Amino acid sequence: MERCHICGSQFGNISCVYCDRNTCSSCLIESERKCKRCAISKKQPKSFLRRNTPFILGLIAMWFFVSGIYPFPYFYAVGMPVDAGIMQPILIATAIMMIPFVFIMFAWRKRQDY
Repeated sequence: MERCHICGSQFGNISCVYCDRNTCSSCLIESERKCKRCAISKKQPKSFLRRNTPFILGLIAMWFFVSGIYPFPYFYAVGMPVDAGIMQPILIATAIMMIPFVFIMFAWRKRQDY
């Protein structure tokens, strides 16, 4: 069990969405999902993109991996003529890889206590 960063209670199992620290239920303002210290300091929550940056970067890294297997997007970027049919596997693979990441980002947006 984690300790509450405000009172030191050993029941700090809820994460504040503003500072990402563990708090207990008595030190958390339930309606706003923030701890008492963040409520006093009027701290703003992290943005949606900032919270999900690792997942967005992971998606970009996987796209580069797929592009490394199929280097045709790089040919297209340089200006070499590429048949549109060759790009289809890359676009399909990118769309398939994006589906779980989109669901994860929206699921974590709704459930802030990760």
